[in-house]
Amino acid sequence: MGLTIWSHRVLGVEGNVQMDGIINVYKEKGYTSHDVVARLRGITGERHIGHTGTLDPAAAGVLPMCLGTATKACELLTDKGKEYETVLLLGIETNTEDATGEIVSVGDVTVITDDMIMEAVKSFEGDIEQIPPMFSATRINGMRSYDLARQGVSIDRSAKKIHIESIDIISDITRCLLSEKEKFKPSEDSMLAKFVEEPDPEEGRWHWENNDIRKDENKDISVIRLALRISCEKGTYIRTICADIGKKLGCGGCMERLLRTRSGEFSIAESHSLAELEEIFNKTKNSCKDETVEYLTECVPENSGKCENESDEFDAVQNSHIKMPTDVLISADRCFMEYPALHCKEKYDSVLNNGNLMRMRHFKEYIEVPDAVNRVYDSKNEFKALYEWVETRKLYKPVKVFISIKE
Repeated sequence: MGLTIWSHRVLGVEGNVQMDGIINVYKEKGYTSHDVVARLRGITGERHIGHTGTLDPAAAGVLPMCLGTATKACELLTDKGKEYETVLLLGIETNTEDATGEIVSVGDVTVITDDMIMEAVKSFEGDIEQIPPMFSATRINGMRSYDLARQGVSIDRSAKKIHIESIDIISDITRCLLSEKEKFKPSEDSMLAKFVEEPDPEEGRWHWENNDIRKDENKDISVIRLALRISCEKGTYIRTICADIGKKLGCGGCMERLLRTRSGEFSIAESHSLAELEEIFNKTKNSCKDETVEYLTECVPENSGKCENESDEFDAVQNSHIKMPTDVLISADRCFMEYPALHCKEKYDSVLNNGNLMRMRHFKEYIEVPDAVNRVYDSKNEFKALYEWVETRKLYKPVKVFISIKE
């Protein structure tokens, strides 16, 4: 894909390999964001893993995961813009604002025209105010909002300002019964068409506890289905947008399906499912087995007889040779390409590796006018940190350092 990649490995505690970088995970429906963290720890053996923004269990799509020193980028990546594709269901209002809740009202969609829908959708573009749903992870008086909602408690929430970069209809406006899902077709160029909805989650994953509105007793409700593509900033609730469009039209609405197609620099087209990652990692691990046997035989001959039984040292050496494909484990610097690069002179690498203040003379580049923020690499072209220029002191100070404690 033509990516600039840096992936760093060090032999860690108990022979575990440390992986520094970002993996673009495709989160399937039914997994919580924390489930993905746990599964990825089991697949890679890396203990330091963090995600870059919660994605609801009922949703699917892009969930970048930061490993090793790249976990320091989590908060910076969370602030990046997002893009979603969603199916809006007009004519039904639920207590959760999506299809996993209880129906609280059914509206008349026969009086709603296509022009009314298009006008209502476009009215949500730009700066708007949004009230977070009760079924959300926001905290109210120290408690998660969804915990209060499950207890039947409803508390007034303050509206917050958000910005919707764009919102577009990407399907035909389909009038049908709730049960006639097959009549609705998203446009061929949409990711909703390419990433089909998975079946109900298997045992051990999150379930809707039979609260899916698409039950037999609701099958004859008349609805309008349409797909939307929404580009927005962090903290935007897509299901609330769906519900608010329904309120604006006077018929009620909720979100039937949600797919995150982009998070910052990471797109769904480049993402990998957990099953794919497990296969890739196991294949990579097996491919370096011969290299490990050769190393132990030549460099540690007293242990060569243990190779067949895969001794602890065998596992440790094999893990130290594992290198994830470069289109899977992505360097943290890919997320900050908007900042110009600076390269440290070799004799000042120790200054950089210690995260110290740096001056113009420490870099290979001739700096006439300093940039506000820079990507900083060592003399071997390995990404190490983000630095910002402090004009009053005429020096650079670290903003975020991506250096292993082993270095």
